Amino acid sequence: MPVNRILATLRSLVPEGRIARSVLLLGGSTAMAQLIGMAAMPLVTRLYTPAEIGTVSLFLSFFLLWANSLSLRYEYALLIARDDAESHVLLRLGTLLVLIMSVLGLPLLWALRHFRILEFDRLPAATFLFVLPTFAGHGLFMLHRAWALRGGLFKDITQTSMARAAANAGTKIALGLVGGGIIGLLTAELAGACLAMARLMRAARRHFAASRPENIACAQLAAAAAKYRKSALLETPSTWINALALTLPLPLVAELYGVPAAGWFGLARLVVGAPNGQLGAAVADVFQRELARAMAAGDHARARSLFYKLLRNLALVGLVPLIVVITLSPSVFPLVFGAAWSETGPVAACLAPWLYAAFIVSPLSRALSVLQAQEWKLAYDFSAVGLLLAAFSIAGTCGLSLTGFCLLLSAANILGYTVYGVVLARTIAKQGRPGPPSGQMTGDEAEDRLK
Repeated sequence: MPVNRILATLRSLVPEGRIARSVLLLGGSTAMAQLIGMAAMPLVTRLYTPAEIGTVSLFLSFFLLWANSLSLRYEYALLIARDDAESHVLLRLGTLLVLIMSVLGLPLLWALRHFRILEFDRLPAATFLFVLPTFAGHGLFMLHRAWALRGGLFKDITQTSMARAAANAGTKIALGLVGGGIIGLLTAELAGACLAMARLMRAARRHFAASRPENIACAQLAAAAAKYRKSALLETPSTWINALALTLPLPLVAELYGVPAAGWFGLARLVVGAPNGQLGAAVADVFQRELARAMAAGDHARARSLFYKLLRNLALVGLVPLIVVITLSPSVFPLVFGAAWSETGPVAACLAPWLYAAFIVSPLSRALSVLQAQEWKLAYDFSAVGLLLAAFSIAGTCGLSLTGFCLLLSAANILGYTVYGVVLARTIAKQGRPGPPSGQMTGDEAEDRLK
């Protein structure tokens, strides 16, 4: 079915209301992108061994840790920039930072491999050929995605998401058929990152062409960096620590139980975390955009209502995949992915409660960026890493099995997300008076100003 026809079908099914339409359009496209990847996985798991996928998962764990902060989180500032002209300045600043941070990622990965930290010495030397272009492509994609989100270019975002997934899955299968191994998997990540970046860059630049300043001086870049400095000073360290809490479990599994176990763990988290990538990411983007508009209008009652409505709806929607995964994954995973992946089912069932909590709380944490209260997220991220390391220490000391470690890990993260959710609710509750002060703009008027 052509992409335009898919999008038209989605639009006809989406209920009225800007927030609902935005969430379902973005979530629907991400869901289709995830389905492309999921549909390819039964073939991918038969073309590549658990050890090969586990080894590349080590690279992806480092990629996630570093890639999420390539622009020092200035992509979030694009959503709350004063006007479109300022957004051009922030884009230029973010692009420079992406290129610099992509280069700096090389020596860090080299050190992990050279000093044989957490099994990173398993990565082949050819991995370093993929680091710089993959990082740069992903970083520029994230910048232009935020810019496109600011401009309401949902159609372009949806098309890009599906093209990215198709390029990744298609490359994996094509190279797997000719014995591509680890290099084939790395090439697939590069293909997805660069294709997505190029498509979205063209669309966003066309949309904002009329507002582009004639010149962007270094003084303007410095002023923008200073104005939104919390992105770099608080949100970037928070992102690193949060990414560490998300990515460290896989290397720890490799350290305790071997690289094939890391492959099982990585596949289980990929499948169980699909709702987070499908709907959760769309909710996070739209929530951040709408909350910024409500705060710009001084409409604190709308901001609080939006927070609690999404909290309730995410908790209800996430129950279905939680129950399905816990009850069916131990028996279904070997049938779908092959006998070599039979251990993945019990691991998925153990991880499901943790990822359910993440599905609820993670999208709503964008409130701290809008409210410029990133210090609370930084505190949470430190506690999440502490809980993870405590679980690792207990598992190693007590000799827990892989599933035992996953259960302990799930319990620790549920505790962390519960406390984090309470902090978010209290932060939202402190915002202003119950309604917009006299003389201030309504939410719709603020939307027009922010366009």
